[in-house]
Amino acid sequence: MFERRVACVLGGATALHHEIKTDLDFADVIVLGMPLRAVKNLQEYIGVSDGRMAELMSVTPKTFRSRKEKFKPEEGNHAYTLARIVVETEKAIGDKEAALDWLSSKQPALGNRTPIDLVRTNAGVQAVEDLLGRITYGVYS
Repeated sequence: MFERRVACVLGGATALHHEIKTDLDFADVIVLGMPLRAVKNLQEYIGVSDGRMAELMSVTPKTFRSRKEKFKPEEGNHAYTLARIVVETEKAIGDKEAALDWLSSKQPALGNRTPIDLVRTNAGVQAVEDLLGRITYGVYS
């Protein structure tokens, strides 16, 4: 169920050019190259500009604009991770708008950093996931 929700945020099988049933299916998509359409669907879903999406994917705006069909694996992995965190946040917070607001707001438990900026690194992803787990299980601090 979770993988399918992440796939929906990315535009589903049509945008991903692959039916998603497990995390391994996402691994295949990432290795083959995350389709531009999937990244654009995520961008639209979270409502950010090209420049901001490039920043979140750790590429330059010029690189982001130059991708015509697919992103390199490391770039696509950033998009997948961001989509996964968005879905995890929606599950913990309750709805899309509240989740997107939370992701872009400074969180004291994250050293007054915004979760969306932290998801560019593995360590940041872990910190955000840990906090979402605490929120989910009622031990937020």
